[in-house]
Amino acid sequence: MKRQPVGVDDFENIIEQDLYFVDKTLFIKEIIDDSSKIILIARPRRFGKTLNMSLLNYYFEKSKKDNSYMFKEYKIWAQGEEYRKEQGKYPVITLTFKDVKTSKWSLNFALIKNIIQVEFNRHLYLMDSKEVTLADRELFKKIALDKAQDEHYIKSVEILSRMLYEHHKQRPYVLLDEYDTILNEAYIHAHWQEAIEFMKAFMNASFKNNPNLYKGVLTGIFRVAKESIFSDMNNLNVCTILSDNYSEYFGFTQNEVKELLKYYGIQEGDKVRDWYNGYLFGEKNQRVIYNPWSIVMYIHKGTLKPYWINTSGNAIIKELATTGDRSIQFNIQNIIEGGTVDNVKIDENIVYSEIKKSDKSIWSFMLMSGYLKPVKLYLREEGVYCDLKAPNKEVYYFFRNILENWFDETIKGGSVDEMLKALLTGDVRTFYKIFATTVERTFSYHDVGEDKAESFYHAFVLGMLVYIDKEYDIKSNRESGYGRYDVMIIPKDKRKKGIIIEFKKVDKYENETLETALNAALKQIEDKKYDEELKGLGINDIVKIGIAFKGKEVKVETV
Repeated sequence: MKRQPVGVDDFENIIEQDLYFVDKTLFIKEIIDDSSKIILIARPRRFGKTLNMSLLNYYFEKSKKDNSYMFKEYKIWAQGEEYRKEQGKYPVITLTFKDVKTSKWSLNFALIKNIIQVEFNRHLYLMDSKEVTLADRELFKKIALDKAQDEHYIKSVEILSRMLYEHHKQRPYVLLDEYDTILNEAYIHAHWQEAIEFMKAFMNASFKNNPNLYKGVLTGIFRVAKESIFSDMNNLNVCTILSDNYSEYFGFTQNEVKELLKYYGIQEGDKVRDWYNGYLFGEKNQRVIYNPWSIVMYIHKGTLKPYWINTSGNAIIKELATTGDRSIQFNIQNIIEGGTVDNVKIDENIVYSEIKKSDKSIWSFMLMSGYLKPVKLYLREEGVYCDLKAPNKEVYYFFRNILENWFDETIKGGSVDEMLKALLTGDVRTFYKIFATTVERTFSYHDVGEDKAESFYHAFVLGMLVYIDKEYDIKSNRESGYGRYDVMIIPKDKRKKGIIIEFKKVDKYENETLETALNAALKQIEDKKYDEELKGLGINDIVKIGIAFKGKEVKVETV
């Protein structure tokens, strides 16, 4: 029985070690058939991008070693001479930026230079080529020895393309894997300007202004827009998860997973589906896709649990979920409850500088990253709209754990159990005492500043309530009576107390005090009859709580 390729993303290694390979070689055919000069395929992390780029490299590259043996048992070889003759025909430049993820630009740039240096050394035979000019050979030597100027690394792909064309009389394929890892890290670690300036110049030289390019294939998570990385590339074909092209080649289809489970004698098909499938790739012809990393790890480990979601790359999502405005937190709560975020206009071009500024950017970012799936698509003249939800259990637990982990980090040793016990038993005085002490000791003024205080308090309470969701249903911003309450805690045992919480921020322009804001919160609960929903469920023991706040000052009272 073949072993799973855990952590193996090089096709030659899979063949040499006789590992299980889900045949994705028709991806090569689709690349050949694609008339685009430059192809960008955007997929979530760990969805097989690096392995597929390895397939292209071994199939197309002209080398002393005949690599055709790797493909003769797979689907691409059965497509006929038209496609077989493309094997081993081209020089290939292959780079991957997937590991360029330090917190400093200087270190990232050093890693990039090393990646380029290694690729130059892979083509060291060019140093002896009489077809290549002496000037280019001298420049090649400097880059290969890491002694070149910075601008030479920017133009390195263009330089190497020219030399390969001069030597082979055949223009090369250029494969760039995980091109946007650099920008993702730059956004997180605040060296955006240096990273974007390099990438603009590098991408233009490598693709847009490279006369010796035969075809370029890039992978990443997003199409990074507005920053002009792809400006004026009229022959660029962008394929995101909402595109029909290439939809079956990244991730596993239902039939592929069925064959995998059968091969390994696994009978838990329904459970595997609940945990790891649910992704929908495509637009007019949506295809159900399973998370390949999680499937491989599940077969390897034999346990159903989160695998993909525990790998790196969640930092931006966590930040958006816990520091965004209240509407985002309400929708995340809705996702945790199994609901959808409806009628969202999707922008397939991610603008990092605007991610925090609009709901559209945030939900588009989460969709393209693989944290949400489009359960419905609406193709309108003004763009694509989707209803979004968590694709499976693995991602559901991620959203749930976001609030729980954020809450644990925020309270820094506060008494969660005592606070929850006081809240659920209606001991509002004890709850207030512990809650106010926790706020005073652990919240910073940055957390509860004028612009984000209401969101922060709301996220704090939702995080706390995640601990009790086995015995209680927690709802937020829902209609009841004549308005929308902030938080409602509904016991599954109707004999227990139901709880309504309403927040009020002190309005300094209305000369409010904590006391007047608190009275307004309590009055709103009564006037709007928020308790109607609980009463309709047969819950009559109801605790109505107002929470008023002004920065780190907080006051709690009950009706």
